[in-house]
Amino acid sequence: MFIVFLFSAITLFFTVYLAGAADRYVANEFIPIEGSDLSVRYSSVFPDGLYTGDAVTGTLRLEGKFGYDWGAAVCGDRLYINEYKASPLGLNLTSVVCVDLKTYEKTVVMKNATLRGVCASGEPVCLSGYIAPSDFPQSNALVRLYSMTSGELSPDREGANVVFLDPATGSAVFSVHDAEALGEEFEARYLERTLGEVMAG
Repeated sequence: MFIVFLFSAITLFFTVYLAGAADRYVANEFIPIEGSDLSVRYSSVFPDGLYTGDAVTGTLRLEGKFGYDWGAAVCGDRLYINEYKASPLGLNLTSVVCVDLKTYEKTVVMKNATLRGVCASGEPVCLSGYIAPSDFPQSNALVRLYSMTSGELSPDREGANVVFLDPATGSAVFSVHDAEALGEEFEARYLERTLGEVMAG
């Protein structure tokens, strides 16, 4: 047991060190979020986060590392978006958060989950209960260690839970486990259909 712990500690040290060395570059991406006056900024000069305004005079509204590629859904006065954080073990974790567009207060809606988009009837659609393939769940010892401590994830479980949220409250209104949820048919199966159609099968 001690040898496993020592090996994990050494692996963690080199992983964090190499990741830090790789981060030494200049970046300043400013990506608008469709349906709002917000943009996501990734920068080595300015704080990462949600901004209003343009890339030159934009105002930081909420600091953090937010996604824009898969899921950034504006639902009335709410923005549902992915937020990325590194775990103490060096894994990249994703949470789905809701940002009040009047106050810019953030609420975590789902931990260890990913917003994938909005279905045809307007409900945000998330994936939960899975480990991203980019973390190599079958061979990464750190993933297995995190899975044991989180109690929510299993590197041996196929697929993911598909969760539909009420856009007005952020609460789950429907959930189903799909062994093929990480496949190429996700959009056709869940995003291009209404919640009623998905529930009806």
